[in-house]
Amino acid sequence: MTTLPTEQQLAEIEAREAAATAGPWGVYESGGLIEIAADLQETGHGYRARRGIARLDEEPLDNDLAHREWTAEEDWAQVQADAAFVGHAREDVRTLLALVRRLQTQRNFLLDQIKKKDAESGAGDRALAAFLTSGPEQADQAVESTDPGESEAR
Repeated sequence: MTTLPTEQQLAEIEAREAAATAGPWGVYESGGLIEIAADLQETGHGYRARRGIARLDEEPLDNDLAHREWTAEEDWAQVQADAAFVGHAREDVRTLLALVRRLQTQRNFLLDQIKKKDAESGAGDRALAAFLTSGPEQADQAVESTDPGESEAR
């Protein structure tokens, strides 16, 4: 079960994102290694970057039995996938934080609109308020309980 982040957790994520080396980050392969670097540019004679972020190699973990069955190609493909994930983390986190903040603003706006409505509001308003104030599991239940087909059958 995934829980929604608290305001403190979001603030901590935003602080880490703001403190990390500015992007964009890029990924390139060099001599059996994959490098992740900030402001990566291919010069025609190699690569130039403002700052190295991470270096990954293709060596599997010897203490993980699952890795012993991997081929060299599978190991390298996994390193490439991991590098792509890390290399895009800077921009991905920023994008996801912006989405979370936008959704929070929309949610708060909708809750304010519901509060402004007449105290005699109907079940739809109560269901919407329950949906907006609940976690993912409760929200799914609220959506299911306001199924238009259900009200017609009553």
